[in-house]
Amino acid sequence: MSTAAQNPDPTVDDATAAWQRFRRRRDETLAAPHGILAQVGLHWVAPDAGPQRFDEVPGQWENTADRLTGTWDGSALTLLASAPEVSVSEADGRRQATVTSVSDVRLASYGDDVQIDVIRRGGRLGLRLLDPSSPRLAAFDGVPTYPYDPALVLTGTWRREPSTIVVGSAMPWLEQELPSPGVATLEIAGASVDLVLTGDSSILFTDETSGSASADWRQVAARLDGDQVHVDLNDALNFPSAFSAWGTCPRPPAGNHLPLAVRAGERRVEQTRR
Repeated sequence: MSTAAQNPDPTVDDATAAWQRFRRRRDETLAAPHGILAQVGLHWVAPDAGPQRFDEVPGQWENTADRLTGTWDGSALTLLASAPEVSVSEADGRRQATVTSVSDVRLASYGDDVQIDVIRRGGRLGLRLLDPSSPRLAAFDGVPTYPYDPALVLTGTWRREPSTIVVGSAMPWLEQELPSPGVATLEIAGASVDLVLTGDSSILFTDETSGSASADWRQVAARLDGDQVHVDLNDALNFPSAFSAWGTCPRPPAGNHLPLAVRAGERRVEQTRR
């Protein structure tokens, strides 16, 4: 039998191989020792409540005028951040670090390389803990996915409508503002669907599998080319909040729903605290 007869559409084989490489890179990223699967805790530091302590976290923490300051004895913490992200002082064997950055900061580590991120969400400041020995990370052997489906590689159009979109998040009290470059229009399942783009060109969406066979919502990158948009739903990814109860991930904009069962990309996984 000829090669052509065995592979009537070699472009499908090429696309499948590219998708498999994409999946390997994705799983390698998730397996990183201080990635999203290493999250084991999240402590919100109450504003103007004085110094606070948290289980398993060395030192004391204070949120004053939207600035977080940590104070600890000697070598209880190893500082990972430096100026201009933090301002550091030391006196009488105690170290103090005040976070001056307005973005998230990988601040310090302690114990068996547990690392602390300082995060800002919805006007709150929190300490996110990342433990490379977390059970979730230790047991990880890849995200379950649907088989590659070439029919779910879509091309549509998009129109530029820059705006700021307010969305909910994985935490019910938290609203987030996302920049949007515009709106994509895709033809799928016999329907024309408008989807708000966010970030540079991402689509946050739900579909008929959401909350059952798939995560509550997912995201996929869109490639913009002139007034055309290209979307490969086989590349749909779960948010960190699909894996971890400590996720603060944004929900899709209102109306970003695909009216069919998108059996492509990542499947539902069990959400855990460790």
